[in-house]
Order: sequence, then structure tokens, then C-alpha cells
Amino acid sequence: MTSPLTKSQIRRQFDRARRSMDPETVRRLSEQIAQHAIELPAVRTASTLHTYWPITDQNEVDTRPLIDDLRERGLAIVLPVVTSFEAGTPEMTHRRFTSRASLQTNAWGIPEPVEGDPVSLASIDAVIVPALGAGLNGHRIGHGWGYYDAFLAKLSPDIPRIVLAFDTCVRPDVPCESHDVPVDVIVTETGVHSVSTAASPAGTEAE
Repeated sequence: MTSPLTKSQIRRQFDRARRSMDPETVRRLSEQIAQHAIELPAVRTASTLHTYWPITDQNEVDTRPLIDDLRERGLAIVLPVVTSFEAGTPEMTHRRFTSRASLQTNAWGIPEPVEGDPVSLASIDAVIVPALGAGLNGHRIGHGWGYYDAFLAKLSPDIPRIVLAFDTCVRPDVPCESHDVPVDVIVTETGVHSVSTAASPAGTEAE
């Protein structure tokens, strides 16, 4: 019997799949993902949406078309700002996105707003969570630093948590740990995928 893949192994698989994509494919698929995401009830009814700005050289799903469209519709867009780069202290604040000119790249190459009002967690209506990929058991694979799990754990469980991913980076399941916070829905270029966290026992792998 084949042993289940570890989170590290799945992370490498997802990373290879994304890096094998050419820029035109990333652009085209990201636009398709954005079209599906815009139609989500959680997004349509939101007033304030927390999302991420893409790291383009890592072929993240490009959120810029989605951000531009939602701002035109009057939504307030919130982006994270890393406040601690020390291992074991995954801390972020959150600022309203005002313009591309307000972004500044941090020590990890992540664009962050240096202007814009701080936003309280209570005002956030929905969250688009970055991920290398995800499982249909509701768990995502990030870079392993724990920033988003720490952030999501502070939010009300009623706030929808959405992952955008390419089809090649979605599996039936991924391992999870006790501190992992599951997401509610996965959006890919082929549509919206429901998740089931009923059979997602916490593992023991430390990352």
C-alpha cells in the first residue's frame, strides 16, 4: 500500500505545477477563476473583502482582475501587511487597498499597502486565502509559515473563506494539523468546488 503524501511532498508538487505554467496560461486561467469568484454569493454580498496581491514570479493565481472588478462595484478591498518576519511569530495587520501606487514590496517580495486605513477584523465580510493548492477536504497547502492560519483563527467562523487555485493544484485531500483552519470553497478555472471537512482528522506532521 502506498503511503500518503506528506504536506511537504504535496507542496513541492503544487509548486512544480504552477512554475511549469507560462505567463499567458496563468493570465488566462486567472481571469476564468476571477469570473467564477465574482459570482460567489459570499463575494456578491460582501462590503469588505480581504484578499492577497499576487506574487507574479511564483505564478500565484492573479487576483488583480478580481480586485479591479470588485473595486469598480464599490467593494472595499483589504490586503495583509506582515508585521513580524521572525519564525514562530506569524503576525499581520490589514489595510485598505487604495491604489497600485500605494504598494511596496516587503522583505519577502510580497506587495503590501503602505497607505490606506487599518481595517478591523470585525469589518471583514469574506476572505480570499492564498494557497499553493488545496484539497477537497477543505484544507490548503501554503508555504508553511502559519500566517493565514493564525489570521483565520481570529475571525468569526461565519466569515466565508475562499481559496483560488488552478485545477492542477487541487487534490481529493491534503493532510492537516490541529492548528490548520479549513476553507469553505475552492474556486478553479473550471468552476466552484464544494469542500467537505467531515473526514479531515488532524495529522501529526510538524511544519
